[in-house]
Amino acid sequence: MGKKSVVFVAELSYMEKLEVALKSLCAHQGQWKIYVLNENLPTEWFTLMNRRLEAIDSEILNCRVSAESFKQFSLPSAHIHYATFFRYAIPEFVQEDRVLYLDCDMIFTQDLSPLFEVDLGGFGIGAVVDRPTTTDGFNAGLMVIDTDWWRQHKVTESLFELTKEHHQNVYGDQGILNLYFKDAWHQLPWTYNLQVGSDKDQYRYGDLDWYDAFQGIPAVIHYTSHNKPWTSKRFNRFREQWWFYYALSWEEILLRKPILKQTYQDLVGEFPYHAAIYTHTADIHELETLLKELPDVAIHVLAHSHFGFNLVQLERYPNLFLYPSFDPLTSRKVLEKLDLYLDINPYDEVDQMTQRIHQLGLPIFSFEGTNHVENGENQVFADDQVQEMVAAIRDYLKRNEKKHGNK
Repeated sequence: MGKKSVVFVAELSYMEKLEVALKSLCAHQGQWKIYVLNENLPTEWFTLMNRRLEAIDSEILNCRVSAESFKQFSLPSAHIHYATFFRYAIPEFVQEDRVLYLDCDMIFTQDLSPLFEVDLGGFGIGAVVDRPTTTDGFNAGLMVIDTDWWRQHKVTESLFELTKEHHQNVYGDQGILNLYFKDAWHQLPWTYNLQVGSDKDQYRYGDLDWYDAFQGIPAVIHYTSHNKPWTSKRFNRFREQWWFYYALSWEEILLRKPILKQTYQDLVGEFPYHAAIYTHTADIHELETLLKELPDVAIHVLAHSHFGFNLVQLERYPNLFLYPSFDPLTSRKVLEKLDLYLDINPYDEVDQMTQRIHQLGLPIFSFEGTNHVENGENQVFADDQVQEMVAAIRDYLKRNEKKHGNK
């Protein structure tokens, strides 16, 4: 069987993200012919990549695109680059009858070869519904393209004409593609393009079903919107999957080493114990002391807003994890692994969390000045007794090692 063709569009600031996507693609299957439409990626990068990819019978092509005809078009968001319109030129570079277009802000957790066997039913593309934005149109981040169909129907020329007329009124090139294909496209299973960029926002729209609508890990994780996993903010699902592929070396991928079957937690290790703080304020009493004195306890801090710098600067401690504007799924996952709760945030309580913790049967440690527990079912320390709190937490964890299986 010959090489399967895939195409990416990239610009210089996304070269690192493209390489992570390529790692995840090649970790599951070889024999790829990879087209990269670009205007400014270094030729040395392509040379090095081709030397690597030889080991899995693959190659990567530097497809230069003139950007002048695309710069005039409007973009729907600041995080989107005009290079996104380069997709229009795919049939000019790809000679194979079928090609798989992939965005750079994706990773792939499975072999994508089955997509090359999909019957498109006579349509020019196959794609996934643009959930949660709509149930009608498709998301253009992954497209199975019949390039011969595109050439016969002069799709590139039509897309340019539509863009000149409508670019200020639709969502970038994706809006134009939907305008052109309308209902004439083949729907692919959701697993081939699960968008997680809106995870932090859906519950604000009242869409609580979103977080359980897809179960498991999809074949393609798409980090849409500006909420990317390589930023400092923990906003969406599958963040650790992106960092796993980032951490993999090309040697590990090309030699098919056992590490490919591991996870991010396997690479960096897991904290044996977990504590949480839900807060409305960045002024958390004695948090830095607790981070120093309890290095084997991961302390998860969740808020409905963004964090002030006096809290963000404490990320120099590796056992601090911040979750600004947290969503219900993030909260659930944190609560599932908790060993104890730190009731050390002043002012109002968040979401009656101490009652929830009590229902889970977990211990609560409070200071007198931050205590939100009214029934006395917690351990309360004077505001200057942080060392006594540390000792009590250590004692509790030691007494409960058997319960955790010495995790």
